Amino acid sequence: MVRCLSKCLLALVVASLLGGCGFQLRGQIQLPFAAAYVDAPDGSSLGESLRLALRGEKKLALRREAVPVLIKLSRESRGKNILSLSGSGKVSEYRLEYRVELSAFAASGAELIAPLQIYQTRDFTNNDAQVLAKESEEATLNRAMEQDSLRQILRRLSYLKP
Repeated sequence: MVRCLSKCLLALVVASLLGGCGFQLRGQIQLPFAAAYVDAPDGSSLGESLRLALRGEKKLALRREAVPVLIKLSRESRGKNILSLSGSGKVSEYRLEYRVELSAFAASGAELIAPLQIYQTRDFTNNDAQVLAKESEEATLNRAMEQDSLRQILRRLSYLKP
């Protein structure tokens, strides 16, 4: 009984300290526009992810005509570069790169977000004995970079003044 009471008291103290320092969960991003159209190249997985996020917020416009905000994604690219070699000349580390250019426009044509590049990198080690595991790790890192880029885009969109 005393042990349970002390655990509850400790949890209450920790919660009050976290609340006192201003900590709060991230929550949903509030987008300051009624609807937006996403103009992205065919096959762009980031474009699809952004459409899904806007659809979840009920802010996705299906047609380009007469929308308050036009979001344009372009120049999406991925890269894989050798970062280091082992003593025997085999690749020991790679650097993955992901780039996308973002811009946004109001219905009047005014520029809301000037073209800017979002750039992500991830490094990972290579092991020839674990080819399948490293391919899976590479795919996971590529998805993580894309999701981080999506979060950056949504954060930038939350500060728009349409």
